[in-house]
Amino acid sequence: MQTRSILVADDHPLFRAALKQVLGQIYPDAELQQAASVGELQRQVERQPGLSLLLLDLHMPGALGFSALSWFIGQRPHTPVIMVSANSHPETVRRAIDHGAAGFLSKSTGVEAMEDCISRVMAGERGLHPGLDATAAGASLQSLDVAEALASLTPQQFRVASMLVEGLLNKQIAYELDVKEATIKAHMTEIFRKLGVHSRTQAVLALGSLSVDPPEDLTTPPC
Repeated sequence: MQTRSILVADDHPLFRAALKQVLGQIYPDAELQQAASVGELQRQVERQPGLSLLLLDLHMPGALGFSALSWFIGQRPHTPVIMVSANSHPETVRRAIDHGAAGFLSKSTGVEAMEDCISRVMAGERGLHPGLDATAAGASLQSLDVAEALASLTPQQFRVASMLVEGLLNKQIAYELDVKEATIKAHMTEIFRKLGVHSRTQAVLALGSLSVDPPEDLTTPPC
């Protein structure tokens, strides 16, 4: 049997360790990888073509809402993703499922429920959100279109798009990525084309459709 390779992407070391402990109990022989940012996630994806599962924090550094989920699904369409977040607002859960997450776990989920969800996703089930209410309004058509566009971006184009949202100018992005400004302009042209926009402002507005506003109360909803 092929060894399972599971990636835990979360910027909080303690929660990464907790998830890896849970995974180790379910799959003691699995190769457990970790990432603390979208940049590290991308590097792991490049190094691990045979990923079996991704557990992805909703608020990863370098991501805007569901942008990292959308990009990853484009790169690894057959690898299931479980979104993990303290933000278990019904609208957030529903949008995550609409954008292709196989499941959604609140960070306050008990170990047994977490193990059950992970095992069922690995067995091929989808749309799981144990103990959460996913009956709220789902993803908009615009955000689904933007997600499809992001899924088609190369890793470098995705980095450029993320920095665009952060407000960096072309020359600043070029400096950060250690490439020529002309290269960034070429990436921008392709990003605009895929998003169906004609300016930086339009691109930022389009990408903003994937953002997630945390609700005022992040307490766990009733089971």
